[in-house]
Amino acid sequence: MKQTVILMGLIALALPLALTGCCRVEMARLEDELVRTKGEKDELQARLAVLEQGRDQPPIQTQELTGSFSELQKQVDAFISFREELQKREDELNKLRASALAEAQTAQSRMDQLAAALQAETERVRELQGQLKYAQTAITELQDKLK
Repeated sequence: MKQTVILMGLIALALPLALTGCCRVEMARLEDELVRTKGEKDELQARLAVLEQGRDQPPIQTQELTGSFSELQKQVDAFISFREELQKREDELNKLRASALAEAQTAQSRMDQLAAALQAETERVRELQGQLKYAQTAITELQDKLK
């Protein structure tokens, strides 16, 4: 029976030592797993921060796009008003061109009338010059006869 008591004592002493060794191995494994889990947690928190920042950026981008859109709208409005102003100027120029064309046609008509009148006067001057030459010839002949 002594042997049984000694064996039971050894088992009683060995069991906690064996369990302590198992616990230390298990504790080391759990610590490694804890370190790895903390690393994954930090990585996930970093990714979450990036995602939250990305989630927060679209309103900023939307505001920027809204601002860009309003700027573009202002530019389009300015171009439209500029185009309307150019259209007004073009209309005015077309009116001026039509007026100038009408004046040019009137002037051309007047010039044609004056050219016709000048032609008639030129013909009349030629006739008168012809008559003058005839009269001078007649006067010269008369002077020659009187001499």
